[in-house]
Amino acid sequence: MNIQILQNTTKTIIQEIHGGKAVYEYTVTERAQLALLFVVAQKVDVEIVVRVCLTGRGARARIIGLVAGRGSQIIRIHTEQIHEAPDTTSNLLVKAALYDQVQFSYDGVIRVEPLAQKTDAYQKNENLLLSPHAHARSDPVLEILANDVRCTHGSTTGKPSEDQLWYLMSRGITRSTATQLLIEGFFERAIMTISDTIHQEQIRKSLWQII
Repeated sequence: MNIQILQNTTKTIIQEIHGGKAVYEYTVTERAQLALLFVVAQKVDVEIVVRVCLTGRGARARIIGLVAGRGSQIIRIHTEQIHEAPDTTSNLLVKAALYDQVQFSYDGVIRVEPLAQKTDAYQKNENLLLSPHAHARSDPVLEILANDVRCTHGSTTGKPSEDQLWYLMSRGITRSTATQLLIEGFFERAIMTISDTIHQEQIRKSLWQII
């Protein structure tokens, strides 16, 4: 599917991924704004492409992906932030909490075309490993064909912080409850960037049934 965000409009899209292979495409036109949040919280294999094209001057996109995996799932996510016009902005964050034997791979590209001067783009992937058998692979890439841009990317993968767990447990909270609180907080910072409280609750309902 390809959804177009029309000139001078603002659109919020919550996309729940129910499994299988799929391509999701979004075109952001002149001075339009897209807030996209996609959620993977089903116990099935997933392989998706999320492509956001900024085709008009002043276009902006904020993309958040939230992933919760259990069992022996294989989850593959590929994102593309394609800047075709000048003065465009994109900001992407993919967060994954991985249990059991989940195999998760993320690769994303920021591509800035020659005419897309003054592009401002950011890409980050954060993975939380909740089992010694869970695995995460992250591969962010920049393809810069313009010379006046600001583009950065980053990736982190790790276990819940023992210091934070100790702090919570010192307040009389069990380790399992403390771990749960850290996982919810891991996602909550991203959920709170969505201004609509109805959308926030929709996202929590999907994620909390897995975590």
